[in-house]
Amino acid sequence: MPELHAVVRTPTRASPAAHRAEVSPVVRPARRATHRTRTSSPRGAVTTATSAPTARWRGGHRRAAGRTAIVASILTMSAGWLFAILVAPHLSLSPGWRMVALFCHLTCLVVGFGAVLTVDWISLRWLLRRESLGNVLTAARGVHLLIWLGLVGLLVSGAALGPDTSSGLVRVKLLAVLAVGVNGLFLGRVRDRLTALDGPPPWSALLAGVVAATVSQVGWWTATLIGFWSANS
Repeated sequence: MPELHAVVRTPTRASPAAHRAEVSPVVRPARRATHRTRTSSPRGAVTTATSAPTARWRGGHRRAAGRTAIVASILTMSAGWLFAILVAPHLSLSPGWRMVALFCHLTCLVVGFGAVLTVDWISLRWLLRRESLGNVLTAARGVHLLIWLGLVGLLVSGAALGPDTSSGLVRVKLLAVLAVGVNGLFLGRVRDRLTALDGPPPWSALLAGVVAATVSQVGWWTATLIGFWSANS
C-alpha cells in the first residue's frame, strides 16, 4: 500500500508545472492572433472610408432642384423677359448713356458667352476622352454664376438700347435669348443629376446634357450674329 500511495502522489505534485508548460505556449499565440485581428480591421475600415468619396466625387454634392422650383424659375424668367420687351420701345437714352449701355451689352456678351464656350470646350474634350466627367461638372459649377450674370446683363442692356421689336430679326434674337435661359435651367438640372450619381452615368442623362449644350450654342450664336447684323445694318 505505501508503494501504491507514492505512485499516486507523484503525478499530483508534478501536474501544475506540467500543466503550465503545456498550456501557456498555446494560449499566448491565440491571444496575439486575436489582438492582430482586432487592430487590422479598423485600419481597413479607415482606408475604405477615406478612398470611397474620392472615387465617387463629381464636382460637388448639390441636391437636384425639384420640378416646382424649375417651373417657378421659368415663370420668373419669362416674366422678366416679357417686361424687358414691353419697356424697351419706351426707353430713350442720350448718346452718352447709350454708349454706356452698349459697352455693358458687349461686356455681358463676353462674360456670358465666354463662360459657355469654356464649359462646352471642356465637354468636347470629355467626349474625346481627354477630360474626366468630374472636371466638366466642376467647370460648369464654377462658371454658373458668370453665365447667368451675362445673360441677365444682356437682357437689361439690350432693352436699354431700345431695339426695334417690330423687326423679325429682333424677335428671333429675343426668342433665342429666352430659349438660352430656359435651356440653362434644364442644363443645371442635368448637371445636378450627374453630380448626385455614384456609379457610371446613364446614357439618358448624358444624351440630355449633349442636347442641352447644343441648344445653348445655337441660341447664343443666333443672338450674337443677329445683334451684329442689326448693329451694322
